[in-house]
Amino acid sequence: MKECQICGTLNFKKNTYCTHCGCMIVEENICQYCGVKNPDTSTVCINCNRPIDPVAIEDFEDLFNIFNVKLLVDSKFTIADYNSILNNMFKKLDYMNIDGKTPKDKVLQIANVFTIVVPKSSGVVNGEYGSPIIFYDDRLDESLQISTIIHELAHFLLFDFSVNILCNIFDVKSSSVVKSFVEYFLTLDGMRIINEFYAHTVENRFIPLKYQSFNSFKHCVFSSGMTTHVVWQEMELGFTMAYDIIRHLEKYIDENLRQSIKLQFKMDMVDSKNSIDFDSPKVLLDDDKKIEVFIGLMAYHFYDLYNNEEARKELEPIKNRFEFK
Repeated sequence: MKECQICGTLNFKKNTYCTHCGCMIVEENICQYCGVKNPDTSTVCINCNRPIDPVAIEDFEDLFNIFNVKLLVDSKFTIADYNSILNNMFKKLDYMNIDGKTPKDKVLQIANVFTIVVPKSSGVVNGEYGSPIIFYDDRLDESLQISTIIHELAHFLLFDFSVNILCNIFDVKSSSVVKSFVEYFLTLDGMRIINEFYAHTVENRFIPLKYQSFNSFKHCVFSSGMTTHVVWQEMELGFTMAYDIIRHLEKYIDENLRQSIKLQFKMDMVDSKNSIDFDSPKVLLDDDKKIEVFIGLMAYHFYDLYNNEEARKELEPIKNRFEFK
């Protein structure tokens, strides 16, 4: 049997299209590192010589060891690896027919390809990403639901991208253990600033200018106490990574859908919330620099946890959330 990557239905190996959703089933013997299709009997990729079905790390003791510390610190991760991961992440959308009747329906369809998206039942914030689910407030005007879903999808995509980077460097499959470290890493003070600036930048690309804001980013900055110089460096990385996600999302949230989103904002007569009252980066980090900075941050915090068994206990409840279905 082989699993449909869109709906998860198990199909007979001979099936080309899913019996449940009708989507084309991606060949199961595709290398997760370079994307090359391999013969059914191959266990090692014929192109990059890496295992097609690598092992998974299921225990924190196996994750936080000196061998993995050295793999991160001395990482040979390249821009080709970086782009391959992004391309493979978005490839599943090529098998999705985005046919929703409203702009919100279409954005929901796109987000649901990557993770679970559900209305939230309580609280005052518009939306939130909680491993591994996106929540949004369906009591809001549809235009604000759209911007919320895009913002939270951006958070999820950075999480998923980071998991794939770590798995590539360690040469392992994704697991709740690896995911729990990444989730923890992305919520640390400096990373929260990067994460929020990045998510707002992605969101703002697809909504009208007068409704754009960086409110959650500014809250992170004010509560962090970090210097302007450090915050600017974090913004540069967030801006660069946002651009990489935007250039892939634009293929699916295309000009027609963006115009429909703009019209939805006009129909809802939402109050302007433009609060961009600060300078932001205009130049992207080069390929080598963005990889060096991002993996450097990951290695720094990974080493911290390697040296602090007590701090690693914070990962256990995060791991449990990923294991709860």
